[in-house]
Amino acid sequence: MAAHPRAEYLAKGHCESNSELELDVDKLEESAQDALANVTEHGSGFKVLRLRRDGQLGDILITNVAGIVARSKLRYIEFYTRKDEGRVRILESIQWEHLRELAICLKPGTVETAVMRALVDGVKSMSGKVDLEDFWFLSESGNGAPLSIPQGDLLQTFVASTSLERLRLGVAMTLEQVLSLFRLADFTRLKILTLWTREFDSVQVDALLDGLQHAMKLETLRLLCTQVTDEQVDRMKAKGIHLTS
Repeated sequence: MAAHPRAEYLAKGHCESNSELELDVDKLEESAQDALANVTEHGSGFKVLRLRRDGQLGDILITNVAGIVARSKLRYIEFYTRKDEGRVRILESIQWEHLRELAICLKPGTVETAVMRALVDGVKSMSGKVDLEDFWFLSESGNGAPLSIPQGDLLQTFVASTSLERLRLGVAMTLEQVLSLFRLADFTRLKILTLWTREFDSVQVDALLDGLQHAMKLETLRLLCTQVTDEQVDRMKAKGIHLTS
């Protein structure tokens, strides 16, 4: 049974992206609850989800959006948590067999662990690796502060459960944590890698570069907030990798 036209219009967020139905939560109002519930009840065909709005979402709105996500074959999600822990429930509803691009932006020191736990639980429920092409896990701090590494090995576990082409992490990690992530990750398809490496010295950068020997398709490596030497740039260039900071 098709969703009521008004419900579809409201949940659609008034826009489509490349002919793919897009749910833009920023354009929804709390007054759309009944319409959203109707879409949730009868399923939906959304391919894109965007949630960037500030403030705390109401419980009913979160429940309805989570229901739509659970029924949609989403390929792309752009998700800002702000300081709203309730939004994590939406991530718990992702249908991972369909998702290809996931961008998550968080305020440092808020819900990093809760978010990563929801993502890990989702991918671990799959029988094999998730073909997630692009994963962004970034800070929305205006002063460029990095995220804290999620509790335990959640980040490493998530990356190891996916087969990525592009990985961009705005997370403060030690060299040991970076190398542990490298050892666990499936980098057979990886083409672009961005890491937060503030305060890494030249010796640590060398160790990081050596740890990427198995990333045979890597084309671009960006090390944020650190200095790379001309020798390191040239060494990577000889391997076909563009190294920048």
